[in-house]
Amino acid sequence: MNSPATKAPTAVLVHGYLDDGAIWNSVRTVLDERSVPSIAFELAGMGARASDQGPFTLARWADDLESVVRTTEGPVVLVGHSMGGQIAELVAARLAEQVRSLVLINPIPLAGTHLPPEQITPFQAPDLGLDAQRAFRGALATAFPAEESDRLAQVALHVAPSTIADTATAWNNGHPDGQQPSKYHGSVTVLRGVNDPFVTEEIVSAYVAPRFSGATSQAIAGAGHWAHAENPAAVAAVLLTVVEETASNPADGRPAKAWTSAFEQRTEESFAAALSPNVRMEASALAKPLERKEQVEALMAAVSSLYERLEFVRKVQDGPRTYLEWEASAFGGFEMKGITILTRDDEGLITEIAIHHRPLGAVVQINQKAGGPLIEAGLIPAEYFNFTEGE
Repeated sequence: MNSPATKAPTAVLVHGYLDDGAIWNSVRTVLDERSVPSIAFELAGMGARASDQGPFTLARWADDLESVVRTTEGPVVLVGHSMGGQIAELVAARLAEQVRSLVLINPIPLAGTHLPPEQITPFQAPDLGLDAQRAFRGALATAFPAEESDRLAQVALHVAPSTIADTATAWNNGHPDGQQPSKYHGSVTVLRGVNDPFVTEEIVSAYVAPRFSGATSQAIAGAGHWAHAENPAAVAAVLLTVVEETASNPADGRPAKAWTSAFEQRTEESFAAALSPNVRMEASALAKPLERKEQVEALMAAVSSLYERLEFVRKVQDGPRTYLEWEASAFGGFEMKGITILTRDDEGLITEIAIHHRPLGAVVQINQKAGGPLIEAGLIPAEYFNFTEGE
C-alpha cells in the first residue's frame, strides 16, 4: 500500500442541496480521461440515500464524509459545492494530514446564510413540481443543462419533505466553526460561477475567502450557482491543476502551515499536531538540542505565548526543508527577527527544527521568561539553556 505522501490524490466530490452524486458525472469524465481517481459522495437523505434516517445536520454529514475519506487510500483533494462546501471544510479540518487541498465551488459560508423566515421557507418547503424545479434552477443558473435539471427534479421527488426542511435549515444556520478562522490550513481554492446571484462575489470576499490563509479564488465563466454542471470543463481543468500541484508537492506546504497555525493557537496541542514523534530541535536559546517531543511542545507553547506580534514575512521551500523568515515583538515592544528551518518526513510531519533569533538580547529574555518557568516546573532541565533566570 502506498503512503499518503506518495500516492496520487483522489478527488472526493460533495454535492449540495437537493442534488445527488451523479451531478458530478461530466466533471468525473474529464478526470477519468486524465487518470485521476474520483469519488462522488452521496449525502444521507438525498439521491441514492434518500431512504436514510436522520439527523440531517452538517455534523452528521461530516461524520459520514469523514468515514469515506478515511477509507480512501492515499491523499485526497476534497471538493464541495454550495452546502457541500460547508461539509467538506469540516472534514478537511479533521483530516488535515490526508486532505491535501480543499476546493469550494459556489460555497455557502460555513457560518450559514441566516436568511429570514420569509426567504428560507421556500427552500424548506419547495414546490417539487417539474416546472417549479426548472424555474428554481433556472433562476440561479446561467446554463444549467435541461436534461440534468429534469433528472434532478425526479431525484428531489424522492426526498422526504422533513429531510428537505432539515437540509435547508442546516445550511442556513451553518456551523459554529464558521464564526472564526478556518481550522483547515492547507491549500484552498474557491471557484464561483460569475453569474451566481445566490453566492455572490461579495459573500465570497467577505465571508469565505478571508477565513483561509492564502486562499485563491477563480471565476468560472458562463455559469451561475452550479458551475460544475454549467461549465464542467472549466471546473475539471481547475481540479486537474490542483491535483497535479498536490501530486508534485506531496507535503503541499503543510509543515509551514501547521507551524504558523500552531503559533496562532499557542498551545502544546497545536504544536504536537505538527511534530513527528522523533522531532529534534536546535535554537539560539538552547545550549544543546531537545530530542523529546513533549519538551519541544512545552518550549514552543511557552515561547509563542511571549510574542505580542509575530509575522512570517518570507518562505522558501527546498525539497523536504522549509525556510521561514519572521519578525516579532515581545516583552513590551522589544523588536526581534529570525529564521526558522523546518525539515519534514514523508508524512509531512516536522522532524527537525532550527530557530535562530537576533539580536542576542532576544535570546537572553526568552531564556528568562520562558526557560525559567519551564525549569522550575521540571519540564526541561536547566542544562538545556544558555542563560537562566538569575545569571
